[in-house]
Amino acid sequence: MDVQTPFHSHPAPSSFQRTEELRNISPHPNHDNDSEEQYFLDMAETPQPEKTPAAIHQRYSRDSNGAFELGNHKSHHWWRPIALMVMWLLLGSSVGLGHHFAYQSLDQQPQTVFSQSWAHNLGSAAAFLVKTSFTLTILLALQEVLWFSFRRRDIKISLLDKLFTLSSNPFSFVPSAFANAPLATALAAFAWTIPISAILSPGSLVVGPMVTFNDSICIVPTFAASSPNISFYQMIPHGSGIQGPNTGIQKLASQIFAQGVILDIKSPCGTNCSFQHSFYGPALQCVNTSSPTYLNEQVASYLYYNATDLTTFNEDEDSLIEMSITYRNNSKAEVKSDLNYVSILCTAYNATYELSVNYTNGSPKFSPSLTYHEQLQNLNMTEYVSPGNYPWHLNSATLVREVYDKHLNGTWAQSPTTQYSTPDTNIGNTILVGNTINANSGAISSLWFVNRDLLNGIPELLTNLTISTLAFSPESTSTSCSSSKETLVYYYNPNLLLIPYSIAFCLGFISFLVGVFVLMHTGIRTGDIFSQILVTTRNPFLDEIARGHSLSSADADVMKDYKLRLGKFKSPRGENGDYSNGREVEHAAFGLAEQVDSLH
Repeated sequence: MDVQTPFHSHPAPSSFQRTEELRNISPHPNHDNDSEEQYFLDMAETPQPEKTPAAIHQRYSRDSNGAFELGNHKSHHWWRPIALMVMWLLLGSSVGLGHHFAYQSLDQQPQTVFSQSWAHNLGSAAAFLVKTSFTLTILLALQEVLWFSFRRRDIKISLLDKLFTLSSNPFSFVPSAFANAPLATALAAFAWTIPISAILSPGSLVVGPMVTFNDSICIVPTFAASSPNISFYQMIPHGSGIQGPNTGIQKLASQIFAQGVILDIKSPCGTNCSFQHSFYGPALQCVNTSSPTYLNEQVASYLYYNATDLTTFNEDEDSLIEMSITYRNNSKAEVKSDLNYVSILCTAYNATYELSVNYTNGSPKFSPSLTYHEQLQNLNMTEYVSPGNYPWHLNSATLVREVYDKHLNGTWAQSPTTQYSTPDTNIGNTILVGNTINANSGAISSLWFVNRDLLNGIPELLTNLTISTLAFSPESTSTSCSSSKETLVYYYNPNLLLIPYSIAFCLGFISFLVGVFVLMHTGIRTGDIFSQILVTTRNPFLDEIARGHSLSSADADVMKDYKLRLGKFKSPRGENGDYSNGREVEHAAFGLAEQVDSLH
């Protein structure tokens, strides 16, 4: 037997023949075989049989032929990886469920019940533990599946490098890895996917506003037309007759008409609330009519606006309040050749106001709805006023007269001989119309244009004025108010937490089942540790091809092309060994296909 032959390609009863691959391997040019061998022989001390620990002699068992019984060899505590995987699965599941129930308890609770920063920090910590636990489960299964894959295929050393780094280097996921070790590659992909759960789950709890509503009965102001404690009119000095609207109404009307808004009313139910109530008050209704006879071509050349009060001013209680208005419907400040005139008739009515008021941060929004009834009687300017008289129609008529007399009545026309015009009406002080800023442009231009349709704009003036008087009304009524309160609360979206955690658990559980199957099949506990690599690389052929690259394999391209498999390595016995009957000695190691047999 050639005892110097380190391995053989074909088994023989008592010897091996040198393989062709070994014959083609040349020692590294800087390597001195004899000197290196002598160096290690000098340094090594031959162990004395009597000093060899008894455990070494008892470690292996022989079959009837004296060969090692690898088939019956089992790792001590081979079940430990299973116990660890169960522990990590239970830990990850427990923390994940605890995370869910903790966030669920905060759902729609005020943000003040628990610190937002601590809720975020504890949630991030829980997500980290869940991610880590399930990832460790997968990695434990991966190392068992990886070594199991090495038994089943001949794999290039270059691919072995990538398989060993699947869990640490995403660039190791190459097509050849999926082709040669699909199960191990899939588990490694699981391990890379799990951390996504730690990104999504903390975002399942956010802080946002919640609006709560409360219904109650509140006291709201109403129109004080029939109240003896308030009068919108003023008396003739040293007399008993009505002179017209008082100065308070005049100032209020000027403000409301110029701004086109309703005077703010103090909220009876907080900064965010709403209520509805109705009252009886004055209102205007305007309709289109035919153009008046006086509107001939000569007049139309310079007429912009004309309002004629049709009310009969006498002591007749049945006299009604009406006004006829004709105006040029210009939308720009330029005179047009085709003059477009509109004529309307506005009549005062008693109406029911259905008023909806909605306060948002203290600012009210009014939404009135009017139902018209009988026409409103005119203000009797000579009527004697005393507490015994019912001044309801007097207050209502006063508001109409403020609109008619102070702001609508009159004419706006341009002089036929000059470009200037002197309005004989206060409608220009309202939001309804506007005029050009520059009246000295040197050309005949209109000083008049309509901001909005007067058919609806004029009734809106009285509506806004009537509602604005509620701000200082001495009369009130009770109605149902709905108040709202905005509070910062926690909002929990369980889908953002349970779905990632469930996916992570499923991936971990699948990996656990695969790991248990491999361990039950092999009975061997492995790992990506140095000692595991040490016991599986005892092959002289590996020493030979690695010669010259003891510090780094980065440039060992030729070596990386060899295909290896983990199996029962076959080598000849040494002549001076413990076994001198010429039979083979078997141990598990990486080797070429012809150097190893399958491990069962």
